[in-house]
Amino acid sequence: MENLFDFLKNKEEKQDQIIILENETIDISTIQKNKYIVDEEHLKHIEKIKISLYNEDEIKASGLERSDYIRLNSYVGSRLNTDLRIKNKYIKEIEVKIEKTKEIYLDSLEEVEMDEDIFNDNNEIKENKLLIVDGSSLLSTSFYATARDLLFAKTDEQKEFAYTKLMKSPDGEYTNGIYMFFKTLLPLIESQNITHLAIVLDRSRNTFRREIDPEYKANRSETPYPLKAQFKLLTELLQEINIPVFSNDEYEADDFAGSIVKKFEKDIPIYLHTKDEDYIQLVSEYTKLWMVTSKADDMYKEIGIDKKSINVPSGIFEYTPEYVKHFKGIEPIQIIDAKAIEGDKSDNIKGVKNVGPTSSRPLIAHYGSIEEIYKNIENLSKEEEKELLAFFKESLGIKRSPLKNLLLYKNDAITSKKLATIKTDIEEIQNIELDSLILNIDNKKMHELFMNLGMVSLVK
Repeated sequence: MENLFDFLKNKEEKQDQIIILENETIDISTIQKNKYIVDEEHLKHIEKIKISLYNEDEIKASGLERSDYIRLNSYVGSRLNTDLRIKNKYIKEIEVKIEKTKEIYLDSLEEVEMDEDIFNDNNEIKENKLLIVDGSSLLSTSFYATARDLLFAKTDEQKEFAYTKLMKSPDGEYTNGIYMFFKTLLPLIESQNITHLAIVLDRSRNTFRREIDPEYKANRSETPYPLKAQFKLLTELLQEINIPVFSNDEYEADDFAGSIVKKFEKDIPIYLHTKDEDYIQLVSEYTKLWMVTSKADDMYKEIGIDKKSINVPSGIFEYTPEYVKHFKGIEPIQIIDAKAIEGDKSDNIKGVKNVGPTSSRPLIAHYGSIEEIYKNIENLSKEEEKELLAFFKESLGIKRSPLKNLLLYKNDAITSKKLATIKTDIEEIQNIELDSLILNIDNKKMHELFMNLGMVSLVK
């Protein structure tokens, strides 16, 4: 069924019923020319319409705002696009194409409701934006931001005492992290004109990566039970207020984020919100990373950008492929290879022993990946090895040769790359539609739940 606005180009009345004219070009070179006359007066009239459409005096005379005038008269542009195909030449000297019309009645068209929310404060059409929030990162940050005493607690007694100071609901449920979570998220959605939303959460450390390496994240301390309880409560709240949330025992939050990105990034601009640098590998021309960092202001200053001149959330640095290259020295996807060599202590990823960024980044930038690095450093003769070391030093600026350790810990590098690679093809995500992520928060239910949890200040 055709959309009504597609037909508001030409209109006329017929028997008290509005009809719309659909354009169809036909060749009339063999038809009597006196039946179709396109003279200079007609062309002058069309030109006058063309000029008046953007004439400031005409706009002022209409009594409308400039944007309203242009938008309400946009059908003129469509008309011009067709009428001006007829060249300003004598009809007897050229072969002319004109438009044949056929009647399409209004009651056969689909009705379209205008929604004022599709325009922003400047009366411009809003750009669709999909925000993917690393809920685990945001909830953990929110929890510790409101649990200062816990940061200094060393003994179990001190920790238990710190827990007594945490915000709770009237029923005794811990809510400090959830409170700050929504206090951060809701203004972010509003200020950034978010149209689509997804929250991704960790549920377990026993994901598929533990099958690759049982020691993966084995160095992390146990999650405090007041925080663990809020992960479960947050998941329930998000589901009740109609915010899409993705989480299961097999994958981590960033795997769900990566799968959503790869499925939809060519359909809608995507913004990732996290403080986890693993997400850098997902940055592309379609996907930007809102990195939560205390260094944001200094980073903007380094690249010569006035933070006040851009619409980016406070405490956030917006990574693009260009800025990843500037700060990391490599392309976004090569972050995987950097972790393969450098390792990641926070996730207990080994990497290659004693090889850090000063050696790994030039190698990755030059060769492209660890696979290519190993192709060029293995099975060398003494002479070839000597030449390679000279190349490392003179051309890549690597003062201390990493060759020996790269060869010795190759298996660790390969395993580390597997652990560092975000999964982008989770089957569950392949079955969802973009429309299912449209922002559609049940505000009435949300306010009711906030009141029940004692988070009264969040209710507007």
